[in-house]
Amino acid sequence: MVEGRGDFATTDMILRHPRFVAARDGYIDTLMSLHELRPTPLELMRDGGRIVVYGVIMALWGGYREAVPETWPSVRRLKSEVARFALASPRQIDLVLARFVQAGYVHVRAAPGDARWRLVLPTPGLIEHDRAFIRAHYTPLAAMFGEEPYALPLVGDLAFLMAARAAWLATLGAMAEEVIRPNRPVLRFYAASGGMLMLMKLARLQSLAGGAAFTIDQTDLGRRFGVSRTHVRTLLQAAAADGHVVLEGPGRLRLVPALLDSLDLNIAERLSLLDRSRHRAMRELMVRDLEGAVAPTI
Repeated sequence: MVEGRGDFATTDMILRHPRFVAARDGYIDTLMSLHELRPTPLELMRDGGRIVVYGVIMALWGGYREAVPETWPSVRRLKSEVARFALASPRQIDLVLARFVQAGYVHVRAAPGDARWRLVLPTPGLIEHDRAFIRAHYTPLAAMFGEEPYALPLVGDLAFLMAARAAWLATLGAMAEEVIRPNRPVLRFYAASGGMLMLMKLARLQSLAGGAAFTIDQTDLGRRFGVSRTHVRTLLQAAAADGHVVLEGPGRLRLVPALLDSLDLNIAERLSLLDRSRHRAMRELMVRDLEGAVAPTI
């Protein structure tokens, strides 16, 4: 536990922290390094539906125990958990799974001893990506609250990754009801292909411009996140119609403070939920140590 706070950092604690802005900017830069101009990892983050499917796949994997059918990461269970977010239909989930299989991120196989069940499991490639992805989320927390509580995620410990992802499953309801759905300015970007990554990129560019308007090449921005210039223009025009973006001329724009605040809130809420998962994961690992349990080999 970090002195002066409880078991995990709350959203308010994160937003009010004097190092939040620097931590947020570093977080965005790291996410860009993982996804920008990288077509295969972009498959995981192309829209809100894919982001959620990816997260749920890893969460179900984290809690998977072959001898316990209730923990099996079945296609049926995946669809049930993703449905909480109302970001992807069952048919869209099937299409996302097919893309993830094609990208080499997951494999779908029959359950052991029961071919009626199809299980969705991450490949070693996705597990390695998730280590980096999770590290990117705990690094800003470490920058604000010190590295000691985050030592295991920062080094990519596999047992911690599994326990934390399994614990994340318990926060899905809060993620859907408290983080994504109520945040209307950000929700538009979750729903758009490449939307959240583009929003974070634009926010970072505005930060580098000292908060002033800045100029972008819409074709180049689309290329960086695997979408067309038309898609970028349509998304920005829709956000401008909502009053969240000011278009000042060809390629020149400014995100209004309300949208930037909504993005900060979204980031802080997600970091807080992951810190809550870390706390639960650490308790689980302590119990395993006391019981002499050994984490399964995947």
